[in-house]
This record gives sequence, structure tokens and C-alpha cells, in this order.
Amino acid sequence: MHFEEHIDIEAPPGRVWAVITDIARWPEWTPTVDTLQVLDPAPFRLGQRARLKQPGYPAAVWTVRSIEEGRAFMWDSGSLGMLTAANHVIEATPTGSHVVLSIDVGGPTAWLLGWIAARATRQFVPQETVALKRECERAAS
Repeated sequence: MHFEEHIDIEAPPGRVWAVITDIARWPEWTPTVDTLQVLDPAPFRLGQRARLKQPGYPAAVWTVRSIEEGRAFMWDSGSLGMLTAANHVIEATPTGSHVVLSIDVGGPTAWLLGWIAARATRQFVPQETVALKRECERAAS
């Protein structure tokens, strides 16, 4: 399963990168994260882990699996035979940044557990993009 949202943000890519990689602050600006505990010391990097709790779900450990500094990162979390990968991509535009947030769900139990989580994921991804835009533009003004 794949879920994806695009949004234009009136803030430079560096500002968006700073906000999106300051994962410890996510609970302050997005309603889709109740708590987030960084498990490895800063800076944000490949292999960075965090315990993230979202509304209606148990906490899960997410691990950064790839980074293109200043442009993109992907992290994932797995449990009960399902792997969820979240991609965050920032592209420069003439007025700021274009951001793509996406979630991919796979694994042997994704057909069942993924469909159960699909409703929330369909709500969370758009909420996160709007919250990211608000936070980045607030901070840029």
C-alpha cells in the first residue's frame, strides 16, 4: 500500500529540512504524533532511532535508513510481520519548497494489518503535510 501527499511551502528547503529533521519537536507541531523519544544522540543521521507514539497506536521504534542531506530521508518501523516506511522529500521551488510525504506498507501481514491502519494513515499523511507547512511558514516569517 502506498499513501502520498504533496504540498508547497513558502520557506526555503534549508528551513524545511531543519524542521523535518528536528524529530524531537514533532509532537509540538503535528497532531499525528503524541510523543517521540529520540533513542540515539544527535545529530540526525543514518541509523538514528526514535520511539514514536501516534494517536490510537502503540509506540513503535523508527530507524533512519537513508538520507540525502538537506533533501530527503526515509525511515521505517516493523512489527507483527509488517514493515512501514515513511519518505520525506524536499525540492526547491521559485517560491520556497515542494514537499512529498509518503508511507509504504509491506510485508507478509500487510494485507491484513495494513488495511486496518489504512484509514488512519489516509488521515495522518495529509494532516502532517499541512502541519509541516504551518510550522515552516510560521518559523520563516
